[in-house]
Amino acid sequence: MTSNTPDANFITGSDGLIAVDKIGNKILFLDPISYETMLTLDGFAPRVHELAISPDHARALVPIYGDGIHGNNPNPGHLLAVFDLKARRHEGDFSTAPYLAPHGVRWGPQGQLYCACENSAVVLEMDASTGKIQHVIEAGSDKAHRIEVLPDGSKLYTENEEDGFASVLDLRARTLIKKIMTPNGLAGIGLSPDGATIILVDAVVPRILVVDTASDAVTRSIALEGHAKAAQIARYSPDGKYLVITSHDEPLATIFDADLGSQQVVRIGEGPMNMAFHPDGRTVLIGNQDDGTISVVDLASAKVARSVRAGRGVEALSFF
Repeated sequence: MTSNTPDANFITGSDGLIAVDKIGNKILFLDPISYETMLTLDGFAPRVHELAISPDHARALVPIYGDGIHGNNPNPGHLLAVFDLKARRHEGDFSTAPYLAPHGVRWGPQGQLYCACENSAVVLEMDASTGKIQHVIEAGSDKAHRIEVLPDGSKLYTENEEDGFASVLDLRARTLIKKIMTPNGLAGIGLSPDGATIILVDAVVPRILVVDTASDAVTRSIALEGHAKAAQIARYSPDGKYLVITSHDEPLATIFDADLGSQQVVRIGEGPMNMAFHPDGRTVLIGNQDDGTISVVDLASAKVARSVRAGRGVEALSFF
């Protein structure tokens, strides 16, 4: 599982669609055209969270976070479940032990696998073929929940939830080099495909902070129109034309254009979380964790084209 492409963390494709049903603790394979659930895999330790597709589209990795939620995870997990995407099967697990509560997972440009272990306040660099831990990087926070890696592999960013800052890690020196202060704490993080911009999602008020990755400084603060509560997930489309923000506490998604100059709000299902960008470049699927549906949204018009049932509560999903 190696890649020299800058878009290893912006996967899409037409071969299949996988979804992480966090609430049901299952993995779903859906038809990539009809979105009908074709196969359900279960029997996992509590609880499946997040998702990363390998750059060659051969495997998926799903962290086993633990039986709780952020801030209340009394029995943290230590596994990354590995799935063969061609065979649609669970082929085994990687262990993050002794590091606990794996959550955010991203790829480096040479196929490096990075995983934030929240309870242990570290980011692991792992061999993506064997799961062997190669390096342990102190994150500076035991709240590090989600991560992003620059396309050139120079830096990794963590959003640290309540700690009031995002961490900037130098991946060549494997050390913490800066804290980007965010007084309200954070609920999400996103990266533009060109690596120029990090989006930090404010945990208290409905706004996003725009970070220039050249200086690692906040350059803009943008209020989310039509939102009464803070949002959470921030994801750019693989072509960089859209930024989509979802708010788990409101049934809303905001769609920004590439320069973040305009935004459109669309009402979707309850508890929206992460999303999958369709290879047509026009459609995004958003998992609604609190009502067991997926909203199929047209990005240009910011309208729901359809809603489909999927599991009990999908948190993350991806085309491959």
